[in-house]
Amino acid sequence: MNESSENTLSSAATDLETLDYLRGVKSSTCLLLPSTPSPSPMDFKHPLSEEMNEEPFVTLNDAPDLTNIQTDASAGDSSSSGDSNSVVQDPADEDIKLNGSLKLNNRKLPNFVNWNWIIIRKILLWVVLSGLVACLGAIIGMVVTIPKTCNPDLPWYQGKVFYEIFPASFKDTNNDGMGDLKGLIKKLDYIQDLGASAVRLNYVFQAHHYPEKYFNITSLTNIDRSIGILKDFQDLVEEVHKRNMSIVLDIPVKSLAVPGLAANFTHAFLFSNDTSLVSYYDETSAAIAYWARAQKVDGFYLKDLESYVDDVNFGRTLQIWKQIIGNGKIFIASEHALEKAKGDALNVLLSRVDLIDVHLDLNDGIDGLKKRIDKVLMGKLWSKPHYPWVHWNIGNINSERVSTKHIQNTLALTALEFVLPGTVSVFYGDEVGLGGVPPHQVEGDFYEHKDVHNLVPMSFSDKNSNVGILPWNSQSVLEPRYHFLDVITTLSKLRLDTPTIYLRAIYKEGNMLKSMGIRETEDNLVVVERWYPRRNTCVFVGNFGNSSITTDLSTMFYGGTVVAASNTTMVGEVLYFDHITFLPYSAVILKLEK
Repeated sequence: MNESSENTLSSAATDLETLDYLRGVKSSTCLLLPSTPSPSPMDFKHPLSEEMNEEPFVTLNDAPDLTNIQTDASAGDSSSSGDSNSVVQDPADEDIKLNGSLKLNNRKLPNFVNWNWIIIRKILLWVVLSGLVACLGAIIGMVVTIPKTCNPDLPWYQGKVFYEIFPASFKDTNNDGMGDLKGLIKKLDYIQDLGASAVRLNYVFQAHHYPEKYFNITSLTNIDRSIGILKDFQDLVEEVHKRNMSIVLDIPVKSLAVPGLAANFTHAFLFSNDTSLVSYYDETSAAIAYWARAQKVDGFYLKDLESYVDDVNFGRTLQIWKQIIGNGKIFIASEHALEKAKGDALNVLLSRVDLIDVHLDLNDGIDGLKKRIDKVLMGKLWSKPHYPWVHWNIGNINSERVSTKHIQNTLALTALEFVLPGTVSVFYGDEVGLGGVPPHQVEGDFYEHKDVHNLVPMSFSDKNSNVGILPWNSQSVLEPRYHFLDVITTLSKLRLDTPTIYLRAIYKEGNMLKSMGIRETEDNLVVVERWYPRRNTCVFVGNFGNSSITTDLSTMFYGGTVVAASNTTMVGEVLYFDHITFLPYSAVILKLEK
């Protein structure tokens, strides 16, 4: 009995101590009290149920509710949760206060919480959309401005078309029976429409009995008054440059630079307009300086240069002249000068001259023409990249007109010239098939015209331009063929737009590789192939005979599209080479598929 009583008292004391302990425990954990009934499943309410949604959610701005929550949490040590999943508020969270603004754990919420995010979102949306629109516009602008072609760019004199003119026979504006510089100005648009990039003027200097004796020059710094005055020439240069064209003068070499005076000459004359200084220095150097520096001429054809290649001052003179004219301006020399120069003179000529003039004709027949072209292409001009380019011509002031010699082959020869690598030249009137006085007539009735028999008056398709007859010279013995103009214009445009044609070679690792070949075919048939990396191959086929030729060229080529022809109606046609007929005196240029 006593033991039972003692056990009972001990148990009661233990329970009392446990109760006291429980009362002093921090309510940081949830106590599971067995006396607390668990809620029935039916009492559970989902927080998103309609019944719960009837009451507003507690927000950060609901200060009274948060205060109540704080108060209830502080009494957690004297009351128990009714649910085993309930959590009693941790005393560490007693720091939550609301004094005008919400503080959590003694930290004030950032100001951006209360910003007007609706407006901010709209602004950001417009910024993003504006950026996208700007990017799209930039992309469209880049696409629109991307060049349609990516052709290699060359200096103004390489691969281009020159137009050679004897001004006294070109266009008369004052009805004195002689062409003049003002008339040339009026016809610059005509020249540009042909596709010419440069205008080359034959002898314009003051001379005894000009123009019949144009070579009897008395002054290299004065324009002959028969064709105009200095102001007319200055206007011509200005108008040429406005059209993004260049002007070249034929200037006869009468002397070489005097040793010891070159430096003084350069200092005194380069930027001077005073022609009175000419008498103090050699005539040719002074003239080159005057026209290049003072009158803004872009280049010079050094006539009769071959007569001086053996002179000890030849190399030094060319170096001085090149220094005088400056960068971007050129010298042209004849093929005869190139052939005659040897040793140091040749090296200087190859480094200071920019174009070598080469004349083509049919005097030696078709085979002779092929061999001549091959000889030029295999010569020294193709041995180094910096050597002069070839300046091809089939007519010039010193030769008989191409239509006079080969009236039926004028277009075929012109088309052949236009596919050769280098620069090409058109002599005025050849684009409409003008013919000079034949040599046998010159020796008889027209002896006084022996030096100007090929300088016939120019004829234009518009009737208003053909007013009066130049009395100093005979007219063309051939009627002008104005339909030639369409062919020449097509050839010029094709040449200027096709790197395969206007580039003279393929440059690879400092070496020059051929980009042209003449194929072996029928006797009167000339087949020229032009190629260039990543470009369409072009093929010229010309029948220079007087009868049609039917042949099979499929072992060389399959077929291609006609891009130019002596018969303009063929342009755009697709031809196949397995069985093809070429009409007499015809020419066609095709672009093959890659």
